[in-house]
Amino acid sequence: MNSGMYSALSGNVSAMKRLDIIASNLANAATTGFKQDRLAFESVLAGSQNPPAVPTGQTADPVLLQERLLTDYSSGALVQTGNTLDVALQGEGFFVVRTPDGVAFTRQGNFRLSNDGTLVTANGYPVLSKAGDQPADGQPIKIDVTAQATGGKPVVDAEGNITLNGEAVASLAIFDFPKPYQLTKTAGTLFVAGNGVVPRPAGPLTTVSQGALEQSNVNSIGEMVQMVETSRYFETCQRAVRSFDDMTSKAINELGRV
Repeated sequence: MNSGMYSALSGNVSAMKRLDIIASNLANAATTGFKQDRLAFESVLAGSQNPPAVPTGQTADPVLLQERLLTDYSSGALVQTGNTLDVALQGEGFFVVRTPDGVAFTRQGNFRLSNDGTLVTANGYPVLSKAGDQPADGQPIKIDVTAQATGGKPVVDAEGNITLNGEAVASLAIFDFPKPYQLTKTAGTLFVAGNGVVPRPAGPLTTVSQGALEQSNVNSIGEMVQMVETSRYFETCQRAVRSFDDMTSKAINELGRV
């Protein structure tokens, strides 16, 4: 393949992937606790570290694309809701929840109570309590629904301790990880730790705010600007591909007549 056309096609592929990420960010701009993603590309020459995938003696495509999906873990803005079961983290760290696939971590704090009084996420995953130095040591938090019906409301302090009518119920499990984070996003707001990554209890600078939610850290205007730029880049690469194709066709037709 013509090396110039290969470069242009690589640009098309990278633009399409970046547009997918931007669309996902925009779709979750109003999702509580969502962390935006970025797609980073590196163009490198084929060489000793990146050997060309062609037989010896043939011409290799000179440009290879390497892509990395990066997540921006910066905090979103806090919005007061007044809802007793809405909690937000100020500082670093994650709430711990139990999913069918195991323990996961999230910053989405719009919790609710299930029919049996279990504190669950918006997707119905149980929120775990603090019990030991490992997230999996925690148990689902249960709040007496009857006591709530008689006017009692759960109170969550800055350390994540939950009380009801003055009696201790449980403490929210809040864990953090070494930087840079080696987490994998498994759903919109859920993360799992990579192999060998050891979670640790969040530090004293991390506090819990009751009656508030952390908003997405997506900048909608910035994402729209990037979408326009990426779309124009895609169109430019597409025109380059057509130009190379036209030159190839012209060369074949004219050389054939000669």
